[in-house]
Amino acid sequence: MKFNYKRYKSLFFLFLVLGTFSCQDSEEQPLGSLVNDSFFKTESDLTAAVTAAYRPLIQDPWGGYGSTRMWVPLMGADDLTTLPGGNKQDFREFDTFNPTNINPALIGSAWRNPYDIIYAANNVLENYDKVEGREEFITQSVAQARFLRAFAYFWITRVYGDLPLVTSTVTDLEIELSPVSSIYELIVEDLQFAKSNLPVSWTEPGKPTSWTAKSYLSLVYLTMGGWPLKDESKYALAAAEAKDVIDNGPYTLMENFADLWTMENEKNSEFIWSIQYTGIAGNPQLTSIVGYTTMPSEENGWDDLFFELGFYNRFPDGPRKDATFHTQFEDAEGNPTITFDQSSSKHPYMAKYRDGAIRYLPSFMHPFMTGRDICHLRLAEVMLIYAEAQTMADGSPNTAAYNAINQIRFRAGLDDLTPGLGKIDFRDAVIEERGWELAGEYSRWFDLIRTEKVEEMAALKDPLDLQPKGTVNKSIYHAPIPYSEILLNPNLANGTQYP
Repeated sequence: MKFNYKRYKSLFFLFLVLGTFSCQDSEEQPLGSLVNDSFFKTESDLTAAVTAAYRPLIQDPWGGYGSTRMWVPLMGADDLTTLPGGNKQDFREFDTFNPTNINPALIGSAWRNPYDIIYAANNVLENYDKVEGREEFITQSVAQARFLRAFAYFWITRVYGDLPLVTSTVTDLEIELSPVSSIYELIVEDLQFAKSNLPVSWTEPGKPTSWTAKSYLSLVYLTMGGWPLKDESKYALAAAEAKDVIDNGPYTLMENFADLWTMENEKNSEFIWSIQYTGIAGNPQLTSIVGYTTMPSEENGWDDLFFELGFYNRFPDGPRKDATFHTQFEDAEGNPTITFDQSSSKHPYMAKYRDGAIRYLPSFMHPFMTGRDICHLRLAEVMLIYAEAQTMADGSPNTAAYNAINQIRFRAGLDDLTPGLGKIDFRDAVIEERGWELAGEYSRWFDLIRTEKVEEMAALKDPLDLQPKGTVNKSIYHAPIPYSEILLNPNLANGTQYP
């Protein structure tokens, strides 16, 4: 949701002082312990506490979910790459399958940021019953906190695997790692509660609804069906949740793929949940930097991320490819200059997040930041979730599964899939389609690890792409737990993570 920064400035400061922590060092002073007795009394207090749980999503342009650093542990996928030198070491470590547990971006964006959400949500869940107010309001506030906690845990367990399962604000400096299965149990419980208790809509954009929770449940169940849990019973549940969203939810596919990515269409009919940013002048805490970090230096961008050549060359031609890749660079007046193969990086860049960061367009906001919302789940993905999950559950694709994927292919200018595909061939076609449709949308790495295709895709790198320096096998499917956390609590070194 769009936040009134001034209204919550003092409260945010208090929560961030208590909550600017990693998982373990934070426990020296439990979140909210200074304010609980006097603070949780009114509905306004509860609203502010829930808002504090949203706050880490937009923590700042360098560490929140609008930062390029969120991609760092996902760089082993075959879609994105970075420069071979310079200040991109954080990205290169994972892109070359040689991760370290002292990677600054990994520690900040992929560990502290999700745990900030978790602790703030736990603070709400521990104290909401002290509030005097309307029952429905309180329940919906709790549901928001539980959705946010589920979102954070879903992200962080897919990155790290086994984790400290923190469900309170009570100090535990010797907490053990919990297995992935236990993390998912809590995620499902939280999302089930959110699905049952969130409203179907809000007047404020960005708040999760019951449809949002149901959509995330479909993705969570689908993920549980693959590596490492391989609980195939979850495919039927994923299909059922996704089908309900497709048939009965308030979402529709945008007709033109390129229209999804314009600033004026940030609140379009396809986006199910987006993290909301705002272009407040002089307020970088509420803005996103992905537009600049995914632009070439020839256009005053930062060259953090661009697409692998192998991925670009395999990508099927059509309007979706044109809207996904930025291949013709331009000067400050919008005149074409060079093509990507003539550039310093020799790679195509990302077109999806450019609007708002292009200086000659009316949507241009700021030399370094934009107010672009970051979409984390949209209807096209839910349709592909259904197509895959139904097939894996029933053993073969039904007509609805074909219809779901073919609608997306039609919009992309592609022919329908050939009827009569078997279970694995159809599943693989869906995974491939997810790669094209969701390129650069935080999903490809997670798809490759749950389907155990990392090694296969790594072998398809173009010679001009960064090549593996480390071993490409399941030992790098999960990122190493930050060394700073292990120093604070050696128990965190006993999981399935690798150095």
